[in-house]
Amino acid sequence: MIEDAVGGVFKVLARFIGRFFIEIIFELLLKGPGYLICKQFTKSELDPDGFLVIFTGFVFWVIVGFSIYGIYSSMGAGGNA
Repeated sequence: MIEDAVGGVFKVLARFIGRFFIEIIFELLLKGPGYLICKQFTKSELDPDGFLVIFTGFVFWVIVGFSIYGIYSSMGAGGNA
């Protein structure tokens, strides 16, 4: 009986924490940069929840990731020569 109550509390807590992190990752890290970039290039009304904003945010992070990898690789290769 107590195991069911504790299990229920942990399930609710895990769901809350998971939802919190998904909101942070999706809203701030993906849609935030996407909206800021799209806003610079569009003169019409921009939907902050639209596909273009989400896609642009994703492409932004892919470019950042490849840039960091390229910089890291070039720094590592230069030190071994």
